[in-house]
Amino acid sequence: MRIEPQAPADPPSPPSPPPRAFCHATGFIYQSVGFLMALSTCCWWSFTGLTQDELRPTEAGRQVVEVAKDSAPAQRWALAAVCVNFIGGLWLVALGMGLQNDRFRSGRPAKWTTGFATLFFVAYLGMSLFAWQASVARSVTTGVLAAIWGILFVLGGVSAEELRRNPPTPRPSKWTPRDEDDLRKALSPRSPDKTNP
Repeated sequence: MRIEPQAPADPPSPPSPPPRAFCHATGFIYQSVGFLMALSTCCWWSFTGLTQDELRPTEAGRQVVEVAKDSAPAQRWALAAVCVNFIGGLWLVALGMGLQNDRFRSGRPAKWTTGFATLFFVAYLGMSLFAWQASVARSVTTGVLAAIWGILFVLGGVSAEELRRNPPTPRPSKWTPRDEDDLRKALSPRSPDKTNP
């Protein structure tokens, strides 16, 4: 019995990466950074007290501090920066989930949100360096945050472009009209109809 030599088999080709792998990675980064930003806002708010004067009432006899009247422009900007970081961090977590789950409408809002925050922190950095009394801690913190938001803006822009070039296929709903009726009945605050079990 003669055995015929077999031709060597072609090596298996490596699996191709998913078409929106960059969006998925950006979504993970958005979730991580957004969670850290939202969580660390309380610590950063406490840290800003070391870089600026304490708020005191400007009128004699008044004991309650009114932020609109008694705060300096640098203090108002610091308050706005804390709010932008907290709300922006929460919004980044939501956008990150959308990017990871191939939601087409999460690309542009990611770009707009991070672009707005980048512009805000660049303006805040400019004011810190040129308009107010010099503070190294405030300038360094603001510069780092401007850089972080700028990097997130670039990632969001690339992800939005990738989603535009490779749109995800719409997923058909598995819900039937009966499922919707059952959900409406379960969530209805009215008592069930006695005549229709």
